[in-house]
Amino acid sequence: MTEAEREVTIRRILVALDASSHSLAALETATWLASRLKAELIGLFVEDIDLLRVAEFPFTRQVGLFSSTFQRLDLLELERQLRAQANQIRQALTAIAERAQVPWRFRVARGSVASEVLAAGAKADLTIVGKRGRSLSLGKRVGSTARMVMFEGQGLTLVLQQREVLTAPVMVVYDPSPAAENALEAALNLANAINGHLSVLVIADDEHSLQKAQADVAERLKRKKQTADVHLLMKPTVSGLTYVLKAKGLLVLPCSEGLLHGEKLCELVNVVRNPVLLVRGEHPLKLWF
Repeated sequence: MTEAEREVTIRRILVALDASSHSLAALETATWLASRLKAELIGLFVEDIDLLRVAEFPFTRQVGLFSSTFQRLDLLELERQLRAQANQIRQALTAIAERAQVPWRFRVARGSVASEVLAAGAKADLTIVGKRGRSLSLGKRVGSTARMVMFEGQGLTLVLQQREVLTAPVMVVYDPSPAAENALEAALNLANAINGHLSVLVIADDEHSLQKAQADVAERLKRKKQTADVHLLMKPTVSGLTYVLKAKGLLVLPCSEGLLHGEKLCELVNVVRNPVLLVRGEHPLKLWF
């Protein structure tokens, strides 16, 4: 297999949509990326099977958001509300995608929200999810759907904060992992796309690895004829990364074993306020903006 054959090209962008207030902002971001990449936009609305099962029990009650009164959770009424939400989202997707002249599809699935997003994301090149979803109880913490996509997703995942869009500067973490070169490549292209400044944070557990990674970054920037602020951090911790990455802007992270993986990765995304692009895999990415 040649290098060109192994390149990952962004052709399908999946955006998970719901009735939350920032879903429209996620759709706008997804449409902008689809337009820049000449990719197809796929909107997904999931009818939560767990909620529907709960509604089948005769003793289930819901509390009115404004009235604070208890009402019976009726299955037929809940299904009607879900259909109405799906229709509203389809109309928004139609208007935004057609205005941007982006090819699009819309799907309604019924099942576990996280599982359906993962299954659809396996057929897409980039998955976009909101950090919190519809939950009002999580504060600024990562919601269950975003968490599972972060843990088990494939390819590229963009986790958006509430009502956040992609803005400069672009910050990328570069570590001694196979995904680091892809993360740097994505960050370079994104910085050019939004006319933003690029900042690179090189991390490693020892001085030799840190110097080698710094040299790799310098060589890549030289080949691309790009400039960037380069910072070094040895023996990084989540709190240390949080302090360095506290500025506003888009954050690009390579998903690798260790600090940028699993619970520690989730902890980092919990505390930063940035939209976060997670880059996986060692195959070269082909991102053109």
